[in-house]
Amino acid sequence: MSQGQGDSGEKSHEPTHKRLEDARRRGDVAKSDEVTVAAVYLGLLVGAAAGGAALMSGGGAALAALLGTADQLTGVVLGPGGRGALAGIFGTILAAVAPLFLLPALGALAALVGQQAVVIAGEKLQPKLSRLSPLASMRNKFGPTGLMEFAKRLVKMSAVSALVVVLLSAEMDRVIGAVAGTPAGVAALMLSLVQKLLVGVALLSVAIAALDLAWVRFDHRRKLKMTLQELRDESKESEGDPMLKAKRRRRATEIATNRMLADVPRADVVVVNPTHYAVALAWSRKRGSAPKCVAKGTDEIAARIRTIAGESGVPIHRDPRTARSLHATVDIGQEVPPDLYRAVAAAIRFAEDMRRKMRERNGGLP
Repeated sequence: MSQGQGDSGEKSHEPTHKRLEDARRRGDVAKSDEVTVAAVYLGLLVGAAAGGAALMSGGGAALAALLGTADQLTGVVLGPGGRGALAGIFGTILAAVAPLFLLPALGALAALVGQQAVVIAGEKLQPKLSRLSPLASMRNKFGPTGLMEFAKRLVKMSAVSALVVVLLSAEMDRVIGAVAGTPAGVAALMLSLVQKLLVGVALLSVAIAALDLAWVRFDHRRKLKMTLQELRDESKESEGDPMLKAKRRRRATEIATNRMLADVPRADVVVVNPTHYAVALAWSRKRGSAPKCVAKGTDEIAARIRTIAGESGVPIHRDPRTARSLHATVDIGQEVPPDLYRAVAAAIRFAEDMRRKMRERNGGLP
């Protein structure tokens, strides 16, 4: 296989903007679930802090009441109408802590929006037999993405377990002492432990989310990398039919030519070959300035320049050598080079003499 063929089959080129947008329309976006999880934990923390002691004490009081009357509630819950009584108890607890769940929900939504992961793609909803393929499932589980997911979950589980062990070890005296405490004290201790655990888990989730987001974005771009042939095909598709490209180029050239020809009437002189070259020069006569080229062309364009110059009363000076030199060395809008000053000055003098003679023939009229 030739080197060129090898390069064209290797996905070593970064995805283009169009490829990324096409993937997004299919619902294939770089979305980290860990970012959403971290946002939920942070929302819980902010909600607990913003809600103040009222939310905590309300939930604690409800839980304390539940624990304090546990022996009495047994008969009520297990007796007739016990389902309604149990629903009322848990309804009271949920009503006290319900505001805590608003910010986590908003945090999850903000995480999705921030990752630009809110995409409605019909292709994702269509049933595909490939999703039931055992081989595809094995590739997903034991490929780079699957191994990364396994490592991530293992790290999370180990870190959270270690966090729980450290927290319980530090609070073991309080936990043992709570056995002889009041129900309100037990509830307060439980809430305190949950809050500390939540802080640790939230910080851990933020760290994992940062690493996971970097990996997800890297892996997303890796999967969308392109071969050289794919780049060429996309370029052809984006630029369109070669005939249309040629037509657009001709149109652009025609527009540029028309703009150039529109400046011929304001030229001071047109230097010609006399048939193959024509260069129109304009001089502002400002101190330190030199004549500028306002239009130039060969053959058909040169003929159009001469025609417009004749219709506009712009003098035409025949100097084949100067015309060729100007056409070769001076672009539109540029001043003539110093080595052509003498020849251009002669052309300007010729034009002024022509205009002076024309005024004399017209009786001094311009």
